[in-house]
Amino acid sequence: MRVERGSALLAMMYANVNYKDGPYKIFDFMQHETEQPISLEQAMESWA
Repeated sequence: MRVERGSALLAMMYANVNYKDGPYKIFDFMQHETEQPISLEQAMESWA
């Protein structure tokens, strides 16, 4: 799925630069891939 990831990366960068609705994540443009859940440590860091 490297081709899909590369295309999704380009689409994400284009969308984040040109649209004010963002920030978009790469998984917004990857149809066959799901975002992995974050760990407890990552969640605690984002809350601080």
